[in-house]
Amino acid sequence: MIDTLAFSVWDTDLRRGSSLKERLDMFTERETALFTGDWDGTPCNDVCFLSFDDCGEPVIRVAQFARRAGESLFLMLVSDRSSDLTALFRPGIRPSGVLFRPVKNEHLREMLGEIADEMERLTGTETDDVFILRYEGSSRRVLFREILFFEAQNKKVVLHTAGQEIGYYDSIENLSAVLPPYFVRSHRSYIVNARKIEEMRIADMEIILTGGVGVPCSRSQRDAVMDAMAGVRS
Repeated sequence: MIDTLAFSVWDTDLRRGSSLKERLDMFTERETALFTGDWDGTPCNDVCFLSFDDCGEPVIRVAQFARRAGESLFLMLVSDRSSDLTALFRPGIRPSGVLFRPVKNEHLREMLGEIADEMERLTGTETDDVFILRYEGSSRRVLFREILFFEAQNKKVVLHTAGQEIGYYDSIENLSAVLPPYFVRSHRSYIVNARKIEEMRIADMEIILTGGVGVPCSRSQRDAVMDAMAGVRS
């Protein structure tokens, strides 16, 4: 299952990050995303490698951003043995493991194997708080509490969280039948998580979700959305 994993690398050193990316690309059929400097977005990935020299504020900020983007993300730290990693072991980051440089290929393969096994175990565990989607020959688990809304785009559905957009083949109609009742159709192309609604702007026919994200609300769905809002707040 390693070859279906999606990786991303953030490194304070672009050349070093490129080297790690090339090694990870050997294990998977999917392109590894590489970032350095300010990280203004999180790609759809299963494992994020944070590589750094000093555990300063920029690294902590990126780690917190990555964790907020996905609670089920495997967050791996890569650093020198002399680095003090204490600041990264906190509830808002929750790293999944540590690799010390120089990283040997056998250690990298072993770690990826453990991640793949854990992902396979979790994917096979059906729970009421997890949405499982399948795309590009792999499975992905996303906690319902992370999901803001679903959006239909052409023949795909895009799942939106605070930090990720995951596109896969499905339809809004199919989703309406399988999602928990607090997910409500707000528009022919949108399903929103009523637990994430902050405000209903009736005059603008717009819903404001957590983080200030706006999605449209059609007149025909207005009452259904308001009922859903009342249901989650009662």
